[in-house]
Amino acid sequence: MTLHDFLVEYAKFPFPHHDEPRTMDTTDISEIAIGLLEREWKARHAVRDNHLVQKLCHSLENILGDTPFVAGSERYFSRSFSPRLQVDESGTKNSEWDTNPSEVHSRTLLDKGFFEAARKCFGNFGFGPYPFEAAKERCVTGGSSKVDYIFLINGEPTVLCEAESPLVMMKVSELLPPHGIELKWVPGQSVVPKIISKAALYLGLRHMEWLFLTCHNYWIVCRLVRDDIHPYLAYSPAICIKDSSEPFRAFLGAILSRVVKVPVEPSAYSPDLELDIIEEESPLPEHDIDDDSPSRAHDEHENTESGLIVTSSSPNSPEDFHVWVHLYSMSNNTLVLPQCARSSKQRLWLTRFVASGSTGNVWQCRFDNCDELFAVKVVEMLRLSDAGSRQRLRNEFKVYLTLDKAYKSGQICDRIAPRCYGAFEGDRMDVLILDLCDGILNDWEELSAAERSQIYKLVQDLHRIGIVHGDLEPRNIGRARGGGFCLIDFSESRRHNCKESKVSEPGTQPAPKTKCPELQTLRNYLWKGQPLGPPRN
Repeated sequence: MTLHDFLVEYAKFPFPHHDEPRTMDTTDISEIAIGLLEREWKARHAVRDNHLVQKLCHSLENILGDTPFVAGSERYFSRSFSPRLQVDESGTKNSEWDTNPSEVHSRTLLDKGFFEAARKCFGNFGFGPYPFEAAKERCVTGGSSKVDYIFLINGEPTVLCEAESPLVMMKVSELLPPHGIELKWVPGQSVVPKIISKAALYLGLRHMEWLFLTCHNYWIVCRLVRDDIHPYLAYSPAICIKDSSEPFRAFLGAILSRVVKVPVEPSAYSPDLELDIIEEESPLPEHDIDDDSPSRAHDEHENTESGLIVTSSSPNSPEDFHVWVHLYSMSNNTLVLPQCARSSKQRLWLTRFVASGSTGNVWQCRFDNCDELFAVKVVEMLRLSDAGSRQRLRNEFKVYLTLDKAYKSGQICDRIAPRCYGAFEGDRMDVLILDLCDGILNDWEELSAAERSQIYKLVQDLHRIGIVHGDLEPRNIGRARGGGFCLIDFSESRRHNCKESKVSEPGTQPAPKTKCPELQTLRNYLWKGQPLGPPRN
């Protein structure tokens, strides 16, 4: 038996019943990430290639050739495939393979079955010394759209995989266009164009060719065909894993064709192709991720003077590639934009990705016709969990409003945080505009004695106006332009009645004790070298 013959016969997996009682949902595409796509990687159309899976399987057969199957190893490898995958050494059946109730369970089945079998193959089938790794939840720098799996060979990315729920995959399979569709690249689409657009986005951002959409039971293969004039996405019909080794062989074929640089038979596109119009009789039921956020109508009555448009697109790219997001001043926003913004069209260009955290992404930015650089914190509502990030950003903005009142009233004399220029919201995005810092503190050990006292005084001043920071770590100490330090990231802050009575002057040691937990914890670290832990209530 050849190695290829063994895979054809045995590389099959259980087909659990898709018992999914809950409603379906799928994350949306990121408008910021869309703006990052380059011309040659931004697909304008998606076309169906009915032979795409067979092309990958044929490529695998060509690569493996007459490679013999190692005698005596059948028992070892057959444990990775159906039906032996479902039982343990004692023959006890594992009920985990009986049903597939959710997207989370789909990932579990993939991890324990499909991907583990692929790892075994690469490690023991003589495919070469290629360390195989399935890395999870990777997102491109600056892009909010995460892909579930990125497969690495020798540390180099080869293919992507996105796990969906069984109900989503079944619905997509039913409504998959027979010819192709035009990609609209807008949020809020129905499930089929949304899933296909996401696949094109993931591949385009990473400059990759192959992506597999699956719930374990059903599979769709996507291929981004790079073309300087007309890049497009090719997609396969949905295939079923039941009694079929095609999904596994197509997966190995896609990876090995990249590793050994054997091209897969090309997919064809004709500009005269008649595209389909998707009509979904029963739209995808989704949770409302915007919950209590008021809807903003984009009509001629909107107050454009309080508006802002934001893009991550390059100013050097063609105008039809610019993706602008329209935002409006939050109802509690009493702060004003810098003068250079008020004299422009209030267009904000995101020029460089700075950092990512629990409260969205931070970008360096500039306004139209303005060389001065600022920082903007961006939260996109793409999934249910992003509602928490949005709430943290709005909580942070309330702190900046409190700080602004304290400056104006003379309650505090020196700025203890970057200046804030306001907060803006849209249907699926919130942003906070701030002064740009010259980096952050890397370690407490970098500080001199005078600098430790300065940072301690910043926190004292914050407490004096009734706020506890809540997350005092080196990453939240910014280096202010012009010298000195400032506190950043108030997403975990809350109201606080500080019991600290003594104020330390710069260059002096603080008193040995304080009744304030956050100040005491900070003091212990700065002057005693103890790890800084969360403040006690």
